[in-house]
Amino acid sequence: MTTLAQRIKETPMAPYMSLLQGMTLEQKQIVVTFITESMVEPKAKREVPLAFKRLRGMVNITDEEIAQDKHLAHIMER
Repeated sequence: MTTLAQRIKETPMAPYMSLLQGMTLEQKQIVVTFITESMVEPKAKREVPLAFKRLRGMVNITDEEIAQDKHLAHIMER
């Protein structure tokens, strides 16, 4: 076990070490996958090009139309 892995004793996971050692490889893979996925940072919102932002004022869409169409609402929030 690497030095970094041995530092698990310094974390809140330390009480679970014996439990982890008794798990199957498949169960360990599930735990590792959960931990890995919990570390993923949320994607940043995509920036809308200035050329598209200029087009916003060229169309007259009412709030009522936006409320009725979830796709249009998503586009207009950018």
